[in-house]
Amino acid sequence: MHHDTRRHRSPPEILASDIWTPGDEIQMDALIAACTLVAHADGRVRPEEHQRMIERMQRTPAVAVFGVQEVLLGFETLSERLSRDPEDGATVAEAAVRRLAGQAGVSRLLIETASAVAHADGDFAPEERTVVLRLCELLGIPPSACAAQNPEGAMS
Repeated sequence: MHHDTRRHRSPPEILASDIWTPGDEIQMDALIAACTLVAHADGRVRPEEHQRMIERMQRTPAVAVFGVQEVLLGFETLSERLSRDPEDGATVAEAAVRRLAGQAGVSRLLIETASAVAHADGDFAPEERTVVLRLCELLGIPPSACAAQNPEGAMS
């Protein structure tokens, strides 16, 4: 009789703090803000980034309450603000992101979503990496605690 001595890994435990809270406007505003900052990081919003953000947010439970149109409106409004006055737009967006500080699980989800937007055009530009690192800083989480990594897997 042969016994399998390999260890089987359990999937990582999903904590209540690791999921979006449907209907939470603070989470929704922070997510829109983070994605908009990343999409604007290199000075323009590419169609791939815009589409990736929409696709990603459609799969986010918080969006179900607001609907895609609300997400698009939030993205377009903040995009216009960033285009018109980058400093003011960034200040407003960072304030929205900062409201999630202390919520580690949701903060990691926000960083993962923002990173997906950054990678949407097939490139993780240095400007996008800088924004993702800034998001980690605003949220008080180390970049290593989330998927805020370049395609090679290193954030440095």
